[in-house]
Amino acid sequence: MRSGKGWLTRWRMVLAVTICVSAFSGGCGTHVIVVPEGEPVRLREAVKAKVWVADKDGREVPAVVVLPAGWWALSDPGPGR
Repeated sequence: MRSGKGWLTRWRMVLAVTICVSAFSGGCGTHVIVVPEGEPVRLREAVKAKVWVADKDGREVPAVVVLPAGWWALSDPGPGR
């Protein structure tokens, strides 16, 4: 048979842990902001990006650049747009 006091102590401990977890996890986490496709965004910090650049013959070749903070970025609408 269970001891009344031991069961009550365990129940209180579980309740206390549940309340603490609920209270502390409520303010934690990240906020997600969804930017509609095609909308420009301003870079908050420098970003290392893989880009396509034109070589001397006009062909697109892959390159890596650092985009400085404060620059605006916009998605490519693609061909024909």
